Amino acid sequence: MFNVQISIKVRKLTALNLLNTLFIGNVVSRFDRLPSTNDYAWHLLEQRRPPEGMVVVADYQTAGKGQRGNRWEAAAGLNLTLSIVLYPDFLAARRAFALSQAMALAVRDVVAWHLPGHQLVQVKWPNDVIVGRKKVAGLLIQNSLSGDYLQASVVGIGLNINQRHFPPHLAKATSLACVAESELDREEVMCDLFKTVACRYGQLKQQGTAAVQRDYLAALYGYQQIVCFRKKDGTTFTGVVAGIDESGQLLVDRPKGRARFGLKEVEWI
Repeated sequence: MFNVQISIKVRKLTALNLLNTLFIGNVVSRFDRLPSTNDYAWHLLEQRRPPEGMVVVADYQTAGKGQRGNRWEAAAGLNLTLSIVLYPDFLAARRAFALSQAMALAVRDVVAWHLPGHQLVQVKWPNDVIVGRKKVAGLLIQNSLSGDYLQASVVGIGLNINQRHFPPHLAKATSLACVAESELDREEVMCDLFKTVACRYGQLKQQGTAAVQRDYLAALYGYQQIVCFRKKDGTTFTGVVAGIDESGQLLVDRPKGRARFGLKEVEWI
């Protein structure tokens, strides 16, 4: 029922925002190899103002970036590693996490489209996309500010598509091909991703942060469930995931009350 409801909702969003799809991926810069698509996109922003929706795609990144300062590792020519330039100047800086939520939902949407309907596709805070309990995609969003509002954003997306084998330290990784048990067309998935990004970006712009937050919580792994976490000092604890606040902190209800945790303060076990 969960995936059916989300799919229906996405189709409605697509119909409402069909014209918005034209600007995502209208300009695409392709490379066989780059250190980082995010770095390249930021370099473009420093030199000039590329059109909104411009995409930088690399078949392989030699220094791809992930959350928490980690590297994003992906086999060459099998997956999607790309960055999208956006100008969300309608969004207050204090609500910047809403953009992260919208983009995570966009990736979740495209993953759900390309997998059998019985597969549970969720967002794992802050913006990983998981199938079951394995990670299929991750995002890294970098923002610049103008006063109290966002000025420009680079949305980095890594989506595992046709990679079947992962090194031991990536034992929790998976791909669309692993789950679907068949190879997918990367270009088709990328074009669908452009549509879902435009869809969710349009939702954020037209309907506001509350609508995005509602859909994010509906897709959030562990929401209203007891989850085990590990702190930076290695200690572990359990609590009920109560939601996400405006700044993107994870809300966890513990016996002594509600606690808030930032990105680098806890990790899921």
